[in-house]
Amino acid sequence: MFIPKVLPAGTPHHAFSLPTPNAAIAGTISLIWENSERYISLIWENSESLVIGVKQIAMFGKISFCRECALVNLLILSVIASRCLSAPTERLGSIFQNQSISDGQTLVSMSRIFVLGFFSPGASSKRYVGIWHNDVSERRAVVWVANRNDPLQDTSGILKFDNSSNLIILDGRGNSFTVAYGRGVQDVEAAMLENGNFVLRSITNQAKIIWQSFDSPTDTWFPGMNITLGAKLLTSWKSYDDPAVGDYSFGPGYITNATQLIIWWKGIVFWTSGRWNRDMTSLIPELTSLGTIPVLFQCDNLTCTYTPNPIDTMTKIVLDPNGSLNIAQFSPGTESWTLLWRQPANCEVSNLCGVFGICNNNMLPDNNMSPISPCHCPKGFAQQAGNTRNGCTRQIQLQCNGDRFINMSNMLFPDSRVKLSVIGDSKCQLECMKKCSCTAYTYSVLDGCSLWYGNLTNMQDGYNNGSGAGTLYLRVAASELESTNSSGMICVTQRKYSILFFM
Repeated sequence: MFIPKVLPAGTPHHAFSLPTPNAAIAGTISLIWENSERYISLIWENSESLVIGVKQIAMFGKISFCRECALVNLLILSVIASRCLSAPTERLGSIFQNQSISDGQTLVSMSRIFVLGFFSPGASSKRYVGIWHNDVSERRAVVWVANRNDPLQDTSGILKFDNSSNLIILDGRGNSFTVAYGRGVQDVEAAMLENGNFVLRSITNQAKIIWQSFDSPTDTWFPGMNITLGAKLLTSWKSYDDPAVGDYSFGPGYITNATQLIIWWKGIVFWTSGRWNRDMTSLIPELTSLGTIPVLFQCDNLTCTYTPNPIDTMTKIVLDPNGSLNIAQFSPGTESWTLLWRQPANCEVSNLCGVFGICNNNMLPDNNMSPISPCHCPKGFAQQAGNTRNGCTRQIQLQCNGDRFINMSNMLFPDSRVKLSVIGDSKCQLECMKKCSCTAYTYSVLDGCSLWYGNLTNMQDGYNNGSGAGTLYLRVAASELESTNSSGMICVTQRKYSILFFM
């Protein structure tokens, strides 16, 4: 058994000496390890060996050396090196031009903080290339998506360089999507950095950034990343299962001649932070109530960035699919994200719980970005796709004439009500029963009769004060009311239905 000569730790990949064996060329090729580095070892029968760094072969593709005046072409080693590098499911730091990331493999930053790879969000089977934080939480926190509007339909995808040094996603049918343009630079590598930035950079001059994911943000803002009005804004996912561009965007803008951070819904101002004051680096006034301001903003005209406070804290700002802006910090002890601040408040976010979903701010912990949802379904409804944020569907469809109503108190009423001039609770109920498309009604002496048609959105319960709140009567199939709901919802008395059908 021959033992190869291993390069000392720290030896540059280009620093190797050529052997001068007297025997004829015959031997074996093997892969050896030294301090987590990979090398190719060419071993002769007389135990003399040549050790070459795999990275060098992978980078230049072909190495030749002279032995007894004969050129020995080591192009075969390039093939072996490529195979050796493609075998692991996890690559560390970067990939070179003749390397790739297949579906099932990942590229991990040097300290294993961030991971780049293929994923499917939520209940979706579509495949995307994205970056996520390498924690142990049950819910993968994806912070950037390369092909958010161009998903792959299966697991045949591969991330690789093309002949022009562009980084592309290639599927099994030969279709490609360009992630980043390498501008024809030949000594290029794709690197996953410790700050969550994925870059194309020069191998010989790593400070030369050719492209970076920080210039194409998705829904997450990291320290050191600039966002700019009209150029680089955060854009929400379309839904929790679909990272395509959604309805909400976030970034700096002008309101009343002052720079503010703004959430837009389809281009319409949805929320503003407050006026920018260079002496008040919080930029968001509400953050001062936290005691220690978690982020310090720096804005120059309409370009803003921020630093975490304390500086060594891992922080992120995320725009949810429903328009909620969240500031969270990573807790190393629990390896999870802690929610520090959210605006607008959960139930103030438009359509947070989907159709027929009911929102309750008291159901969600104030300090934890946990998968617990503030949404629940009324009696007779069930979650869509197991996620209440996607809304609720009827378990039994309405029968029109045989339907009844459940009584839901302390409700903030849904959107789009139709007001009628009828007087009296029973007459208001009758108006709703006469129309099969009427799904709910409410009546009070002060506000009169209101009806709702079709799907209901933006319902809240546990709402004890303010206008637009009271008791809502929701229409359900009669068979749903065989027993009283344990949550306290009760059906309208049968006496009212006697009035309805025999008046």
